[in-house]
Amino acid sequence: MNEVVIAGYLRSAQSRSRPNDPSRDWFSKMRADELLAQLMPALVERVGINPEEINDFLVGTALGVGEQHTFGGRMPIFLANFPETISAKFVDQQCGSSMAAIHIGFMEIATKTADIVMVAGAEHMTRVPMGGSTVDRGLMALNM
Repeated sequence: MNEVVIAGYLRSAQSRSRPNDPSRDWFSKMRADELLAQLMPALVERVGINPEEINDFLVGTALGVGEQHTFGGRMPIFLANFPETISAKFVDQQCGSSMAAIHIGFMEIATKTADIVMVAGAEHMTRVPMGGSTVDRGLMALNM
C-alpha cells in the first residue's frame, strides 16, 4: 500500500448561518460551490502542484439539494477553471460527509488507484438550510 499524506489544507472564513436574515451572512450572495472554487486554485498554488496532476476530486456535503448539488463534484472543478479531465465524486454521509470524502481519497491513494486526490467539504446553511425550511423552499420533497 502507498503511504498517504495530507499535503495541505485551506478553508474559507466562517460566517454564521442566517436563513431568516441572509443580509447578515458575509457570504449570502455566494453559493457554496463558488466559495469552494475560490479556494481550490489557492490550495494547489500553496502545495505546489499543477491541477492537471489531480486524479480525483471529492466533495462532501450533508445536504446536496438545490444549489448545493454539485453535479457529482463537477461544478467546483469548472468554476475553478481546473481541467475537465479530473474525475469527481459527491459524498453524502449525514454528519460526516467531508470526513467520509477524506477516507475515500485516502483509500484511492493507499490502494494505488490515484496519486493525488483533492478533497473538500461544502455547506451553506444560509442559502440551503437544514430541516423544514428546506422542504418549505421546495429544495426537497417529502413523499408522505
